[in-house]
Amino acid sequence: MILRLLNSIVVRFRKPLELGSPKANKLVLAQIAEQGDDGTEERHVRHFAYPMRGAGSAGRDQAIELFAEAGLDVAETQYRDGVMGEHYAAVANEEFDQLTDSLRDEFARMGWEYDGWECAVLKS
Repeated sequence: MILRLLNSIVVRFRKPLELGSPKANKLVLAQIAEQGDDGTEERHVRHFAYPMRGAGSAGRDQAIELFAEAGLDVAETQYRDGVMGEHYAAVANEEFDQLTDSLRDEFARMGWEYDGWECAVLKS
C-alpha cells in the first residue's frame, strides 16, 4: 500500500515528457527498432502542431511559415485547426533531434504545441 501511494505521488510530480525532445525521440526510435528499423535511412516523416487551448487558430500563418522555413511541406491536419509538416529524413541522428527540439521551442513561443512526429518504418 505504501509503495502504491509513493508511486502515485511520483506520477503526479513527474515532469511530463516533452514531445520533440531528444529523450522523446529515443522512445520512438526504440519502438521502430523493435520492428527492425534503426532509423538511419531517409523516410517519410510527418510533424504535427496545434494551437494551445483557448488560442483558436491564432498564429496559424506563423505556424505554416515555421514549418516552411524548416524545409517541410505544409498541410492541414484533420483535427483542432492544426498544421502538419512533411519531409524525407533519417530520424536517428543529432540533426533530427535539433530540428524537433527547435520546432517544439518555436511553436511554444507562438502559443502552439508541437505534437511530435511519426514516420514510416523501414525494415532492414
